[in-house]
Amino acid sequence: MPALHKISRLLEYLFKEHYVNVVATRHGAMHYLEYGSGAPLVLIHGNTYSAATQERLARRFADEHRVICPDLLGHGRSARPNALFGTRYFAMQGEALADLLDTLFVGAVPLFGMSAGGVGSLNTVCIRPDLVAALILDGVFYQVTSATVDAHHHSTDAMSPTWHRYMAGQHGEDWWPLLNSRVEETIEELAAARTVVAPCLNQISVPTLIFQGGRDAFVPDEQARIVAAGIRGSRLVYEAEAGHLIAWRNPDAFRERVRRFLHEHQLL
Repeated sequence: MPALHKISRLLEYLFKEHYVNVVATRHGAMHYLEYGSGAPLVLIHGNTYSAATQERLARRFADEHRVICPDLLGHGRSARPNALFGTRYFAMQGEALADLLDTLFVGAVPLFGMSAGGVGSLNTVCIRPDLVAALILDGVFYQVTSATVDAHHHSTDAMSPTWHRYMAGQHGEDWWPLLNSRVEETIEELAAARTVVAPCLNQISVPTLIFQGGRDAFVPDEQARIVAAGIRGSRLVYEAEAGHLIAWRNPDAFRERVRRFLHEHQLL
């Protein structure tokens, strides 16, 4: 019996880990992790990260929320569609996220997008505004600029062997170097084409909270301000001394600010 019990537990774990937390989207499977219970909140990571890298942040909200952390397309355990890495990169992410929301929830839910996850969220609300109750955006841009390209190159050059091993564990040893290089190539292509990656700002009507750091090498101030000015009624939280992703700079203060925003709009 003990052996059968162990086998049963192992099968339960494998089923939950590899099958339950996957949603079919128009661009392939999207994997997600789930934390806590309560009002829904979808937390979306940035480029080259994964759902698992957001665990510590997700658990800060798990006392009041059912937090869903998807792997973006091309990341973690999600699908790697051939057409992803090009000028429709953020549009495809937005489409897949819309399919995930449509599958997992009845009614609109708040999206908390970090960097590329925030730009993906902006595309989601363009595609399916009925699925999005609010936007919390940390380090987002209207267009990719040369500053973003340079920051990506610098980030790659500065990566330590320890960090490369960690990311290989997130994405797969063979896939990680390809993912990193293809994301860089996509950012370069978007910058060269001057593609607008946040295409429907004047049509967004949901409550929106935007965070921007004054020392963000990836997102020049003017890019965040274009997004904030374009969304009617949005609120910009600017920290002059912060870099990219304010959520990680002072997690407790960030958590409380987001909590107040969600309470204010009756999303808790």
